[in-house]
Amino acid sequence: MVARHWPPLRPAALPGVPNPETDRRLPLPKPQPDMTWSFWNTVDGQLSVRPLEALPDREAAPWNDRTAPGGLGVTGSLGGEDRLGWVDLPLTAGREIPEYVRLREELLAEGFERLVVVGMGGSVLAPRALVSGLPRGRGLEVEFLDSLAPEAVLDVLPPDRQRRTVFLVASKSGTTVETRALEAVIYGTLQGAGAVPGRQFLAVTDPGTPLHRWADRAGYRARFAGKVDVGGRFSALSSFGLLPAALAGRGLGDALERVRRVREALNAGGAAAEPAFRLGALLARLRAEGRWHAHLTAAPGWGGVLPWLEQLFAESTGKEGTGILPVVCEWPHPERSADTTLVIHLGPAEGKDRERLEAGARAGVPAIHCPPDESGHLSLIFRWQVAVAVAAFRMGVDPYDQPDVEGPKAVARRLAEDPASAPQPAAVPGSDVREFLTRAREGGLAVNAFGHRSRMSEGLLHALQRQIAGRFRVTPAIGFGSGLLHSLGQIEKGGPPDLAVLMLTWNPGPDILIPPSPELPAALGGLPIGVFARLQAAADYEELKRRGRRVLWLDGALSGHGGLAELTTRLITLADC
Repeated sequence: MVARHWPPLRPAALPGVPNPETDRRLPLPKPQPDMTWSFWNTVDGQLSVRPLEALPDREAAPWNDRTAPGGLGVTGSLGGEDRLGWVDLPLTAGREIPEYVRLREELLAEGFERLVVVGMGGSVLAPRALVSGLPRGRGLEVEFLDSLAPEAVLDVLPPDRQRRTVFLVASKSGTTVETRALEAVIYGTLQGAGAVPGRQFLAVTDPGTPLHRWADRAGYRARFAGKVDVGGRFSALSSFGLLPAALAGRGLGDALERVRRVREALNAGGAAAEPAFRLGALLARLRAEGRWHAHLTAAPGWGGVLPWLEQLFAESTGKEGTGILPVVCEWPHPERSADTTLVIHLGPAEGKDRERLEAGARAGVPAIHCPPDESGHLSLIFRWQVAVAVAAFRMGVDPYDQPDVEGPKAVARRLAEDPASAPQPAAVPGSDVREFLTRAREGGLAVNAFGHRSRMSEGLLHALQRQIAGRFRVTPAIGFGSGLLHSLGQIEKGGPPDLAVLMLTWNPGPDILIPPSPELPAALGGLPIGVFARLQAAADYEELKRRGRRVLWLDGALSGHGGLAELTTRLITLADC
């Protein structure tokens, strides 16, 4: 195993200032004060806005460990696995781009119009974050499927577009059961429509995995290898993120050059001026002070990064009884949350956004503002990986494991063999629901909605989020279906013990059968995919109860969006009382 070392920390120029050792290819624009990552808070009763790299050591001690982060050994992982491959991706990420571009041109020439990325967790969230923030060019229309909700599957399989769509199956382990079940449903649908499915499938997975072998046997058009030393949520600059971005026609050349230069600056001794290192220390200090509800907000056009950042926080820090709870939301009400809330805002802060940052800081809610800067979108992704990894190590946890994610999966596999044994939600009187939400203020709240994530369902749940925040003074984190098990699911089970979980389920309506496949557990063959999603919800409930977590399960009587509307109306009515 090759040891990787973080660069030594030596004084260096601020980011963006020309450096003759590293600035030989692409001159950067002059730095602008209003484009600097900054920390907003009050100092001696006065508003303070300071660049992160300028924070004093007492607030954000510099990173000075020359070995792997945290002194946890040369691999940087408590479990002994090498998980530091992501650190060097900015130096090597551009090598495969010509191959990705050739594939894109080939697909377009054959009449393909659409790309659907099928996966869970970072396999979908990372490319979504890249696609949302990079300049658009000639490429395929891109959609993402990370849900077992039948409506979500039907949305990506309209009969009139099936033959003009290519499906990219992404799974690092090659065994992610939700991903492989979705793959089997899509493959069977295309086969039933008379298509030659292999021609429309691509795979991204680590070498030698079951998906890697299956792609060969099934005749997939192309198969791309991940890196075994890069974990899923740190894989944005690997083939998991860059291949979909390239196929979607996003401009990568300039962005890759800029993130490479950020990484080279670290080797040249620029870590002392790199804001991500200070940010990691700052996040850990704020967590130690009890500020562990990180409200994530974004300027228009920047929201696509937030689900990826949510997973990065939840799975990297949420374990061993601690964690930073990411809450994707609208601007919070500072006067109601000053004791526990931190605001993180991505993108420009102009007009009302700037006023809100200032008002929140004056009310005692510190904020971290990450505006666009000359280093580009991929550098923002890389810097946040650095910051969260450093924060996790300073909090005393390993950012590269997810020890509490496998439990619900094992329970779901068991329940699939005997669905009748699955726990069922009981009737819950309104007084108990109100008491549950009132107590949630003590430690935080997550809402798990096991259903289709659509504009309507997101609108319903964000309306509920606002009502709960206003009435019960706690802003819940919100997750949808199977995807949340690979994101918020980790902090819900391994994070702070007083974090409460509200589960919402409802009947999805018309269902789709999972075809039998040698790539899936036998019990899933012939099982409706919506039933499997429901069993996942039951498994999550059972696992939360086994761990002694505070959890409440509410079930809607209606189907589809009507079921979710029924549940949110009931909860909003309780909040108004």
